[in-house]
Amino acid sequence: MQKCIESTISGKNLGYDYLLWINRQATRLGLKGITFFKSDGSIKVIAEGEEKNLLFLIKKLRRGRFFFPIFSPVENFSITLHEPRNEFENFSISKTT
Repeated sequence: MQKCIESTISGKNLGYDYLLWINRQATRLGLKGITFFKSDGSIKVIAEGEEKNLLFLIKKLRRGRFFFPIFSPVENFSITLHEPRNEFENFSISKTT
């Protein structure tokens, strides 16, 4: 079943390379959507696709880029799940909020 997640991630040292990592994870899972920095420096992720793939992405986003959570820069994480709007053709990084 197709779903959509919206997530906000904040923490220390979440730079552009973090957006690239999110993009790679979402693309590997066949998801469509966008990620970008919000004006407060947190990261916004909007992703649409199969629910099982979205749940896998959520686990990765919560844990962060590193295998050991103790090294993760993620300090705050929020997620909402809703019906997809089918507004994306692929997964991309935006430079604007």
